[in-house]
Amino acid sequence: MKRLMILAILAMQVASVCAQQNDFYFAGVKSDTLAAVYKNNELLFTNFEEESWYCGAIDLTITPDGDVYYAGNGSYGAYIWKNGERIFSGGHRSVIKSVCYNEDVLYSVGDIFFEELVQRKGAIWKDVVLWDTLGTSLAFFNDIDFMDGHSYILGTNHMVNGIGDLTIWKDNEPLYVLGRSWEGSGLRTIICHEGHVYACGGLRTTIGPFSYDGMIWKDGEVLYNYGSYACIMDFFIDGEDIYACGEINVENQEQKAVVWKNDEVLYEYDYANFIVLYTILKDGNDLYFGGAGFYFGKHPDGRQSSYGVLFKNGEAIEIDPECTSVYALAVSSETNALQETEKSPMVVFPNPAKDRVTIEGIEPAEIQLYNLQGQSVRTFSDTNEIDVNGLPEGIYLLQITDREGLSLDRKSGSAGMPRPI
Repeated sequence: MKRLMILAILAMQVASVCAQQNDFYFAGVKSDTLAAVYKNNELLFTNFEEESWYCGAIDLTITPDGDVYYAGNGSYGAYIWKNGERIFSGGHRSVIKSVCYNEDVLYSVGDIFFEELVQRKGAIWKDVVLWDTLGTSLAFFNDIDFMDGHSYILGTNHMVNGIGDLTIWKDNEPLYVLGRSWEGSGLRTIICHEGHVYACGGLRTTIGPFSYDGMIWKDGEVLYNYGSYACIMDFFIDGEDIYACGEINVENQEQKAVVWKNDEVLYEYDYANFIVLYTILKDGNDLYFGGAGFYFGKHPDGRQSSYGVLFKNGEAIEIDPECTSVYALAVSSETNALQETEKSPMVVFPNPAKDRVTIEGIEPAEIQLYNLQGQSVRTFSDTNEIDVNGLPEGIYLLQITDREGLSLDRKSGSAGMPRPI
């Protein structure tokens, strides 16, 4: 008596292609006093807190569920909003500079004052509750990111007479000291990427309007130095490339807004009214950056003294004329449709087989049975049972085409096949 061993016991899964749509957000100031968030260049949220004369949005983050968190500061301290509703007010003792969403938790970093506004420490809020304060009696935080379960924080520590250490903390311990600088250093962004910690800013060694050394650091060491009259306000990592934005002031005190790719100038802007770039983001093949242009004094017709600017691949985008500054950019990827159907496992039995084989979990339109030489030995149509009577003992390949046209190639048999009885 001969037996065939059939080992085609496998599962099938059919999934439709997910359609995705990227929504583009930017946040800043509207009409000089309002916190404003725009989605796809349409005003999404605007906020005014009655106790404060200024409530610009300085940072925002989008959660995987599409919630929009953004933070700002006014004359009466820090605020955080969720989808247009205020969820935090820190009072005049607090400043928030960055918000970050990590593992279903909203983190915020900035400064908090103690003892009648004399002591200031870097502060971390976790879901809008004060989580920790770090640093000496004079310190502040600028940004936070996460990697491998650890937090990495960028800020200034050991402030004495206006000079402090530019510092990166890992959790609650200093990890790198980037240099000593005046408090006005343009520390802005920290990014954890592929096991490395990057940061950007301006190392300011003397007091004066043109005294920055624009830097990007990697693991505490200078990666790019953009010169003695530069300040790097933000950067973005795309593969092996780093895109940065900021400003350069040359010796004749002419200010230029600049975008760099690695250490090369990619875009440069000269304006009659000077411009500053605060934020940069790359989405696919598109590079966005934004900031503000400033009038020297009030505009002659009485309008606001600054105007928001936003660029896409070096070209200015027309935005709300009442937007006076763009401070933060974000992109959200939302799944529009996901249809996934898991069918019952495809089972082939009996195994080993002698006369007939039954296939369950699929409706075959056609079944091809091949030997190991690739020769078709039998073909069956519109049936869940195949006749193997009379076939020699061996290892076979089943090619099953279901009614949706999906073809499956599966081996039947194995080196451990039982001997004939």
